[in-house]
Amino acid sequence: MRENAKQEMPVEDQFYDYPDRPVPADKRRTQLNIAVVTTGMAVAMSTLYTGSALAEVMSYKDGVISILAGCVILLVIATLTGNIGADHGVSTSMLARHPFGRKGSNIVGLILAISMLGWFSYQCGYFGETISLLLPGHLLTSPVAATIWGGIFMMSTAIVGYKGMTYLSMAAAPLLLGMCLYCGVMAVSQTGMQTIMSQNPEHPAGIGIGITIVVGGWITGAVLQPDISRYARNRMHNTRGVLMAIIVFAAANWGGFVIAKATRSSSIMEGLQLLGMGTIGLLIVVLGQWTSNDNNLYSAALAIINVKPGINKHIVSAVCGVVFTLLAVTGIQNHFVGFLSLLGTFLPPIGTVLVADYNLGRKKKEYHFEGTEIFADYKPLAFISIILGGGIAYVIPWGSTAINSMIVTFIIYVAGDKIMALASSDEGAENEA
Repeated sequence: MRENAKQEMPVEDQFYDYPDRPVPADKRRTQLNIAVVTTGMAVAMSTLYTGSALAEVMSYKDGVISILAGCVILLVIATLTGNIGADHGVSTSMLARHPFGRKGSNIVGLILAISMLGWFSYQCGYFGETISLLLPGHLLTSPVAATIWGGIFMMSTAIVGYKGMTYLSMAAAPLLLGMCLYCGVMAVSQTGMQTIMSQNPEHPAGIGIGITIVVGGWITGAVLQPDISRYARNRMHNTRGVLMAIIVFAAANWGGFVIAKATRSSSIMEGLQLLGMGTIGLLIVVLGQWTSNDNNLYSAALAIINVKPGINKHIVSAVCGVVFTLLAVTGIQNHFVGFLSLLGTFLPPIGTVLVADYNLGRKKKEYHFEGTEIFADYKPLAFISIILGGGIAYVIPWGSTAINSMIVTFIIYVAGDKIMALASSDEGAENEA
């Protein structure tokens, strides 16, 4: 049966990246490869803005603690989800077939696709506006023109696939790390460390809020880590790759934090210009948005293919990229940011269900994706868990919505699974009697 499945597999081109079947062992990549692609997904212009948001509400010491603690949390989450992808070589949407059911995973895939495409559109519009502010008065740097050519850049590597994102990230990741550290160091050298440390808000926020801000900056990416880590050769390569990416992510947060403290500006671009680093700011915008947003489109395409296996991923990426770039030009994406944020409340619980289900002792042995397994259509427990977990976290007035939703979802899912296992065991005993 496995031989027949292999014979029916599509002919591979040089950019085929296994959107609807496991990545073969001989196509897996090194830990450095995983690190740079993950870095591309994690670090964007918004990462610097996360650092500046911390600067507005926290002292230097508490801000640094928040960055370190938040990055440790993200490291744990991305490692746990990514390890499952590394074990089986499949995307987040395909992994969802086990805990959610085959048709249930289609619903998960649509949620992931809508969220990622919405953020792709939003980031394209944001890119166009930022370029226009940096280089005003030029035809190609008007918001509309910059949104269009920025969208083309971003979709190009996603259309090529994993190899395209690898080539871009190999060049961009070291540059992003260097530029973020350079900006931070220049801010310290021009202003003085004592001045930066003395910039305290009138009513400072607690470290818990700071951690929430940092975690919120990349929680969706951490949940979607299997989309990248399916190319990892083993769990250790995934773990090391994620660790290296988190180091760059932390550096970018610190860079934005220090720049905002040094210049007393809430706008990173204004802060960079005040420090005389407008050109570096432009490079960070282009590279950061490009490497991050192509991952949004890439993950969306993988999610769509889980719903409709067999369709061409390059075509899916191209069509979605064009449509959602045009949406960004109209500005319509700015009207559903609240909706996207709501979806973001329910994305972390999806990752929680994947981790909980996979690591329940008896479940791990059941995970196969070679085309011979039989899935239930729907598994209600997974949906009940994420709806309750996300819903309860949404109304809790304290802490991080993302973290709260994951904790509540984990408790509900594990408890529900144990209850179902006991009920099944009792039913089996009664039948034997």
